[in-house]
Amino acid sequence: MGEHTRWTASGPGRFAELSALWQAALKTIAPNLREHVVALGSGQFDPTGLAQLVVPRTAIIRRGRAVSIVTIGDAATAPEATRRSVGAAPVVVWPNIDSVYRDRVRAALARLDSSFGKVVVARAITGEITTAGDERAPLQRLTSEYPDTHIFALDGLWGASPETLVSVDHRRVTARVLAGSAARGADAATDMAAATALAASAKDREEHEYAVTSVITALAPHCRSIVGAVTPFALRLANVWHLASDVSGVLGSRSTVFDLIDSLHPTAAVAGVPTDRALATIAEIEAIPRDRYAGPVGWVDGAGNGEWAIALRCAQWGTNEIVAHAGAGIIDGSDPESEFAETELKFRPIRDALAG
Repeated sequence: MGEHTRWTASGPGRFAELSALWQAALKTIAPNLREHVVALGSGQFDPTGLAQLVVPRTAIIRRGRAVSIVTIGDAATAPEATRRSVGAAPVVVWPNIDSVYRDRVRAALARLDSSFGKVVVARAITGEITTAGDERAPLQRLTSEYPDTHIFALDGLWGASPETLVSVDHRRVTARVLAGSAARGADAATDMAAATALAASAKDREEHEYAVTSVITALAPHCRSIVGAVTPFALRLANVWHLASDVSGVLGSRSTVFDLIDSLHPTAAVAGVPTDRALATIAEIEAIPRDRYAGPVGWVDGAGNGEWAIALRCAQWGTNEIVAHAGAGIIDGSDPESEFAETELKFRPIRDALAG
């Protein structure tokens, strides 16, 4: 609550720049207190775009069952931690239009070749906020419906992402890679059939392999060891199955979580392979800029621990509108109609959270 310090950076190595500012600030804090200080951050999808790191004046931190309140500066002037009930969510009206997304998928397919294997194409929907409300209400709904995701809210960006970009806990590095998805079934039998079909899908397995390879390649220079599963597993969420793989390693002595963010982002799961051609294609064919959608969002503490997600299943608040994005990985053989259906599925958490 409240803001003590805010730093911004842009361009290549933007998170390394934020890291230097963070480390300099930590030197002004007693060593025995540094691990209790946290900062929150996010960055635009464009890897050279704006990134920010915010140190709250007062932070309520929960680790397991332990809860602590950390205040930086004069406690007498810090905002008081109060508890108030959550009111009604804002009322949002979404447009009912025929999307041209299928045409953008076809345009992406036309660009693929032997050296350009995958690109993630996203679409956006813009909802009109017709009645103001408590912005905590949709977050509360997401927390209830999607308990196994990263719930986040920072400067108007909020959501429930199922995908960990990277986590560092006492120099142990973990990442969860998601690529390939299918709708949940209506009953136990069809649900299991959907998961089985996803696991057997050559198209989804290929898409997933691109994503895993990109993560391992990015982590390798920063880790003393890396372990990743050979075969992905089916991750069950409230509305979708994902192919998922967990990757783990041990952070090298000269690297930080910020170095990992700069190296990892954007992953093949949200951009494509190779990255430069994927980013160029995204810039050409997507109608509405992604801003912080599919960018890094997370936290870091003074001991070097941190947890960063990819900002998916999210929305970005404006004054009178809210913009949500969803995308699908396009590879040779992708079907525009199926990819459109996948984005509709991925919009569901945000639409449901803002339902009347």
